[in-house]
Formats: sequence, structure tokens, C-alpha cells
Amino acid sequence: MKRVNILLGGPKSEYPDELSKSIKGIPGPWIGADRGSLYLISHGILPEIAIGDFDSINKKEQKLLRDNVHDFQKFPPEKDDTDSELCILAAKEKFNAAEYYIYGGTGGRIDHFLVNLFLPYDQRFLSFYDKLYFKSATNTIRFFRPGRYTIYHKEGMKYVGFVNLGPVTHLNILDAKYKLDDFTAMKPVSWASNEFVKDTINFGFESGIIAVIQSRDKK
Repeated sequence: MKRVNILLGGPKSEYPDELSKSIKGIPGPWIGADRGSLYLISHGILPEIAIGDFDSINKKEQKLLRDNVHDFQKFPPEKDDTDSELCILAAKEKFNAAEYYIYGGTGGRIDHFLVNLFLPYDQRFLSFYDKLYFKSATNTIRFFRPGRYTIYHKEGMKYVGFVNLGPVTHLNILDAKYKLDDFTAMKPVSWASNEFVKDTINFGFESGIIAVIQSRDKK
């Protein structure tokens, strides 16, 4: 399967327009976490899986999910994984997709966002972290393994940041507004507020993990 969509329980203010204006036109099945499952049902989408501790919804809403979603997985609030981790792992097990589009994962609580940002260092995500794509109204995040890449400018996004999440060697940003030549560091660094000067940017590195974040300011 090419694409699976995951809707987490982050604030609706961070949802991109496609979730409210054209959600039925988004290809691929859906998995919902907590209140995200309710949002899907209210917009005519029946999630393949509803998963989480459901601590943010009441018993009546939980019954609605139980009665309508074939695979309803409820976990106790006292658990080792966040709802986002549970959702992504369930999506990988069920679909083994080429891409995992994750909505509602970059707003709200900072501690939960950091869990998502550091997923590449969790062994359970090691084989597919570069298939994760976080998308919100003002940010997109994609993770990269060592190599050489061409990235494309996302419509509506003004800035692009290159973040080595840990040690990195020989990072080169070749044709952005601000270039970087053969950078090596043993600590995380965020090369923020760079910009596209054409439709693409080429970059590469020899070791480490890079998160590429395209973003814009809130309106």
C-alpha cells in the first residue's frame, strides 16, 4: 500500500486546510488516535483503527467509536507509549505502507511533539522512520537517512530548516538561500529559516539523521 493517514489528537487549529475542506479526497485509509477518531467520523471517514487511551473523550463518545470502528483498541492511561507511537506502530503492522502521513502531531503539548521528533532513535521505528511525514497548517517534517537528496518546495511554506537530531558528519546544503559546506558536529543543531531560491534544494550528509522542516508563520 502506498499511503496511510494518521490523525492524532492535536489541536484543530493546527490542522491543514485539506482536513476540513477536502478530507474525502485524501487517498489511503485512516487511523485515528483518541479525539482524532471522532473528527474522522464526523467528516464521513470511518477509520480502520481507533486507538489510544481515550482520556480526552467521554463514555458516550467512546461508545460511538466502539459501535462504528471495527478495530477499537483502548489502552490504559498509564502506559509506556504515547498515542502517536501506538498509532504509527499499528499502521505499520496492518498496512506496511510506503508513506505514513501524520496529522495533528506538531501542535499542543511540547513533550508529545518531542516524542514524535525523536522517533528515528527508537529501534521500533528504525526500519521506516524515513517514511513518516508530519503535516500541519504551518509545518511539514520529514526524516532522512545518510545520502544525497533533492527536496521540493511545498506550496505555501516560506522557510526550510535542516535539523541534525544528533551527531552528523559532512552535511552539505548546496543551493538554498544559505549554503552549508561540509558541516560536522557531535550535538544537535537546527539550521533554521533557510529558504528556497528555486523549486528544489539539494543536500546530503554521510552519517546521522536529518529532519527537514518546511514552515510558515501563522496568519
